[in-house]
Amino acid sequence: MRIFRVILFLIALALLVISVMQFRNGYNDWQEAQYVEKKYQERLQWFENKRDNLKKRVEMLKTDTLTKERLIRKKFGYVKPGEVQFRIIKPIQPD
Repeated sequence: MRIFRVILFLIALALLVISVMQFRNGYNDWQEAQYVEKKYQERLQWFENKRDNLKKRVEMLKTDTLTKERLIRKKFGYVKPGEVQFRIIKPIQPD
């Protein structure tokens, strides 16, 4: 009868150890999934902010003449009639 109790105790202890190990593995997987979800949400927020900024820029380019003028002057070097355009060139540094 005593050996039966020892065997039963060892079986229960083994099941407990297996259960704890499985819980720990599942918990680690859950933590990793939480980390991945957080990074995903941060990246999604970054893309949403970028989209919103681009929408604002598109709207400004559609409606704001000053923005259009500034972009054309910068990108294509256009000047208004009567204006003089200056270009500053960096001097070549001797070796």
